Amino acid sequence: MASTCAPTCINKRALPTTGLMPYRAAMAIKKTSGGQGTRDKLIDAAFRAVARDGLADTNVKSIAAEAGVNPGLLHYHFASKDALLEAAVDSVTARYMAEIDALIAATPRSELFDAYVHFAADTLDANRDLFRVRLSLGVRAMNDARLAARLEVANEAIRRRLATVFAAGAGRDEVEDRDRLRARMTKAAFEGMMLSWLTQPDFPMRAALGEWAAGMRAGLDESD
Repeated sequence: MASTCAPTCINKRALPTTGLMPYRAAMAIKKTSGGQGTRDKLIDAAFRAVARDGLADTNVKSIAAEAGVNPGLLHYHFASKDALLEAAVDSVTARYMAEIDALIAATPRSELFDAYVHFAADTLDANRDLFRVRLSLGVRAMNDARLAARLEVANEAIRRRLATVFAAGAGRDEVEDRDRLRARMTKAAFEGMMLSWLTQPDFPMRAALGEWAAGMRAGLDESD
């Protein structure tokens, strides 16, 4: 049976300690640590530059300047700016999925849905740059089949984890087709909400997340 936590409680529950951190915070620590290699510097710099300036205004020189390296080093480590951006996508997605994996591993299945809702709410601000970069690349992918295929690999991995969360919320051990459908719907809905949140300062993101959670809980209870 799924929990009946009200939408307004999503900011009041402590999450399990996973030892991981949202990508923006992790990069801030990496940026000040002494041992980061040039390739990692370029990946993190590309992420920061796209998040701040957008794809159109991010180029080899701006990425190199952000990383504090010679522009020639970008071409030494990556075949092109696009190859660097793809590596940045892989890096941020891997960290985000690792956070979800740690949450799934640390949380009893009966509490997993509520734990995921709190995770999503509590990491909104810290992962703002991640959402901005992924949405920017998603727009570009409409006219770039290679990038679209790369993003879909990451999207499918995230949807698999969401399906696990929904199966647990319905009290089932095995993932079913309805869980996969809910995962696809949720991923699409979240991208729309994130776009509204990033472009409309007054968009009530946490309230919208709470309403989504309440509706999804009701559906999970009915399917139990």
